Amino acid sequence: MQEIRTKFEEQTEKYRENFHKYGYSEMSMFMPSDRRVIRYYELLKNYEFFQRQDLKAPVVICDAGCGFGDINGYLKTLGMEHYHYIGLDVVEEFIEAGRVRYGNERIRYLERNFLTDDLSDLEFDYAVSSQTFTIPYTDRQENYEVIFDSVRKLYAQCKKGVSFNFFTDRGDFRRPDTAYHSPMKLLEFAYTLSHNLVLDNSCFPYECTLTIIKDDVCGKNGMVYDRFMRIHEREFADGIFRINRK
Repeated sequence: MQEIRTKFEEQTEKYRENFHKYGYSEMSMFMPSDRRVIRYYELLKNYEFFQRQDLKAPVVICDAGCGFGDINGYLKTLGMEHYHYIGLDVVEEFIEAGRVRYGNERIRYLERNFLTDDLSDLEFDYAVSSQTFTIPYTDRQENYEVIFDSVRKLYAQCKKGVSFNFFTDRGDFRRPDTAYHSPMKLLEFAYTLSHNLVLDNSCFPYECTLTIIKDDVCGKNGMVYDRFMRIHEREFADGIFRINRK
């Protein structure tokens, strides 16, 4: 745990240095090519409120390792007005810039290290975490135990689901100071939490998004098909999807 804290503090200091150099910019988070909005879409697209395009859904979203909390800008662009947001980060400069840009009675930021701190005082519907696990927090080039422990905590506090992205180890190159993970190992871990999973590698070639939806939000007896019917109620009503009763 001390090794993780030390690595985290080192990375946090790099973020602070970047902020003082670049200010409010994707460059402050080491993103010369800004793909954050695409990643937000990938993290949200398998959640029921998003699939149903329910822009008035009063959902509570926890953004773990939120940076500036720019997912709020994306949700605003979509027209969502009734969601609540909890952004967790430890870089005070990021948090303050986020509060100035997005903060209101529905959008709040907490100075919290979700990798190591207790989260039992928080409650939310969905959790997302973007690019957090691409940083190696030990001397190894992977974060399996960090991911397992952190995602378990988020999953315990969420009501409906957790999603996060990571770089897959199936690529043919490695960048220095970057963590890579086996999709199979992370999928096996996710199955210890739920049977309703989506592992998606269809957007960026070396990046995966894993969504874990709680079984008990699917429907009667945890049936994924019940959730599918809710999401696609229009198709069923229009007769595009039909069920032949046994």
